[in-house]
Amino acid sequence: MVAGDVSSTMHVLFLSVVAWVTVHELDAVHRAEWRFFFAPFAVGDETAYRVYTALHVPAFVLVFWYLPSTTFRVSFDAFVIVHGVLHLLLRDRPGLDFENWFSGLWIYGAALLGAVHLLTVV
Repeated sequence: MVAGDVSSTMHVLFLSVVAWVTVHELDAVHRAEWRFFFAPFAVGDETAYRVYTALHVPAFVLVFWYLPSTTFRVSFDAFVIVHGVLHLLLRDRPGLDFENWFSGLWIYGAALLGAVHLLTVV
């Protein structure tokens, strides 16, 4: 891969998708998104926070492991797009607090970057 060629540009674009989703996950921890996911369970807030946060370790390991796979990249792009749509549809649900420009930047920016990357590889 040579800097400036199409494959390196596509690689940087996909890494940008991953980076934006990662920043969204940081924001999700700040905004206590675990309260949404753990609402149906009788789990204390501190335990839910710890489980939610710790589950990101295997998730990130899988993302990093499969970065070279084109199939994974296409699937991840689709996931990020669906994730953005779900945030849009669930924006008024209790436990979700992402209705500000900063949170929206990472959620919908990742979805947009994922769509651009997906359109360029298929």
